[in-house]
Amino acid sequence: MKIKFQNIGWKSKVTQKRATLSISINKIVAIGCGLEKSQSLFCYLAQDQNERPLVVVYLDGKEKV
Repeated sequence: MKIKFQNIGWKSKVTQKRATLSISINKIVAIGCGLEKSQSLFCYLAQDQNERPLVVVYLDGKEKV
């Protein structure tokens, strides 16, 4: 998988509420992508070429093909 970065990034803190850990998406990015509250997103664990762990999140609400 080749990833093309779009020069937009943000720092997220991991938060915990009971047994669930979560990270946040910047509000401007969420609005720009048309995300709505309670919308499901598909997320996948991956590694880059240096074996660093990363999370891939598809913001269009569709599964990976």
